[in-house]
Parts: sequence; C-alpha cells; structure tokens
Amino acid sequence: MDQDAVIAALQHWKQLELFDQLPTLNWMVSVRDLNTLPTDLHQRLPASRIILCVPERVCQGQEMQARLKHFSSSGFRIYTDDFQSVSELAWSDTRDIVIDSHAGVPFFAKLWTLRLSHGQHWAKNVATAAVLEQALATGFKMFSGDYAFHPAKNNSAADSSAKTRLLKLLGLVARDADSKELEDLFKQDANLSYLLFRLVSSAAFAQTVKVSNFGQAINLLGRRQLQRWLQLLLYAKQSDQGGALNPLMARAAFRAAMMEALAQRMGFNRDMADGAFMVGMFSLLDTLFASPLAEVLQPLSLQEDYLAALLQRSGPLGRCLQLTEIADRRFEPALRGMLTELALSEDDYLLSVAHAFAWVNQVCKDM
Repeated sequence: MDQDAVIAALQHWKQLELFDQLPTLNWMVSVRDLNTLPTDLHQRLPASRIILCVPERVCQGQEMQARLKHFSSSGFRIYTDDFQSVSELAWSDTRDIVIDSHAGVPFFAKLWTLRLSHGQHWAKNVATAAVLEQALATGFKMFSGDYAFHPAKNNSAADSSAKTRLLKLLGLVARDADSKELEDLFKQDANLSYLLFRLVSSAAFAQTVKVSNFGQAINLLGRRQLQRWLQLLLYAKQSDQGGALNPLMARAAFRAAMMEALAQRMGFNRDMADGAFMVGMFSLLDTLFASPLAEVLQPLSLQEDYLAALLQRSGPLGRCLQLTEIADRRFEPALRGMLTELALSEDDYLLSVAHAFAWVNQVCKDM
C-alpha cells in the first residue's frame, strides 16, 4: 500500500482500539517517502507505539535528516531500514538498524551491533534456523522471516517417548478419561510435570491456593484449558536453546487463536470454536515432527471434518485455515476473496488478528 493508505489504515485500527488490545506491542511502519509523511502524524496516531522504518538511502541529506529529527522529537522511534553502511553512518543519529538477511547476515553487521550497542536491532527475512543462529550471534534482538518453518534438522523431531506421552495425553483428555490416567502419564515426565505446575501457578490463572498434587493441578486447570496447553506443549518441548521458546510455538499459537476468533465471528458454537482452535494448533505438527501430518494425527482419532480441514483444507474449517495461513504473511490479494466467501468483514478479520496476537503475547509470557 502507498503511505496514505497505510496511515488511513492505522487511523482506522486506532478507532477499532487495536492499539489498546495489544498494549505491549509496537507497530512497525515502512516509510518510503519522508516528504509525503504528514508532519502532524503524532496527532493522528499514538507515536510512542509506532516505529518508523526508513530506508537508509532516504535518510541522506540535511532536509531529510531534519524531517527525521522532527518525527523523532514527536515521539516516534526511527529504525534505519535496509541498512548497508560499511564504515560510516549515512545518518549520524542512527540508533536502531534493520538488515536484510535473506542471503545470510552481512559481514559488516557485527561492527554496527557493537558500535550501536544500545539498539534493538532487527534482522528481517531470516529464512532458516541457521541464519537465525547467525543473527543471534551477531547481536540482533528482533527477527522476522520464515525461520520458524525451517527448524534445524537436529531439533526438528521430538524425543519419541515425550512425543508419545503428549499425544497419548491429548487422546485421554479428548475422550474425557479418568484423572488418574492423566496423573500417571504426567508422573512419567519430569519436564511435563514441571510445566503443568508452572502453568497452574502462573498469573494467568490467578490462583491463590497452593498446589499440592497432580490431581489438584488438573482440576484447577479444567479439561478444556488442559487440552489447549497440552497442544502448546507439543511445540514448547522442542526447544533446547538456553530455555528460549520454540519459534514454531508462537506460529502455532497464532493459528489456533486466529481460528477460534474466526469461528466465533462466523457464529460457530463453543464446541466448534474449540475444534477450530485445535485445527489451527495441529496444522504445524508436520513441521514440528518432520513427519507427514496424516501420520502424526493418526493416534488422535480426530473427527472427520477436522481431518478434512487439516489434510485437504476442505470444509468451512479448511477455508478458515487457508485464511489463517496467510494472516501473518505478506498481504495477498486472495485475502479479500476469502473473507467474502466466509461472509466476514475486514473488521472481523482485523479484530481476529488482534485477538490472536494478544493471546500469543500472553502465551509467551506464561510458558
């Protein structure tokens, strides 16, 4: 979109209170022409929540740098985008840089992350886990790209016994098995047990009682919430990188919450909305386990409509999943046609996206 359209969209999002629904997150806005950026932008939008990403080539010259200073003093944070300086800064007030890593992290990046050590530098177009590791080692703090979908081969498959226990637990919860069966499986895995008690003790559940046993922990959560968190734990258990969350978990959590929000806006009942949540969560299990999705799903005995949505992208849930799969990607023209087909408005879509990211943000705090 051109800048006028972007600003109009942001103002509309402000009216929808999307900034309020995502209070801890910043919004990155790509700026291609500083001359056409309204000087009163800080009066139209919450400047403290918006980062203006300005290409380095646009930052050159006194006039442009004066405009950058104006927006900075108005409360916007400025990121120098498509950064390519090797020895000298094109804009002397550069604090935060954005580097395109589609071909790997460039050789000069380490120099600038050291010199600009207080910046929250961003590596974009990070395609693989290997490039992510390179960007981390170089000193970048933020990352975007498809790396979550291309995990390192040695981390792509779960430990087989842990995988078996988690899938079995999900099967037990789905058929409303006795709590004793659930407890016995939890007791076989120290990490699972720790995560269960940590979850029950988290601020999200605001529990005032001290949890003393597995049965109590399971009852406090409730079967519905337990089922959702077991689905998340499938992804959470995969990361061994210094306690960092598996980036695929955030993607799966987004899909699950987005699917649930879409289902609710389409008038589905609670059971169907829960099913939509599960479809979104399970849609990345083939990437997680580096195995065909049909094979991974086989032990779960899912309903036929869920399997059809996951394996063929058919039925209403399948179409919702297709929409969800492009919701956190670059804009695709097909999006509007999908919304029309599902009888959803653009505001339905935007509010569903906001709901999904808010839930992901909470998940990442609690895990």
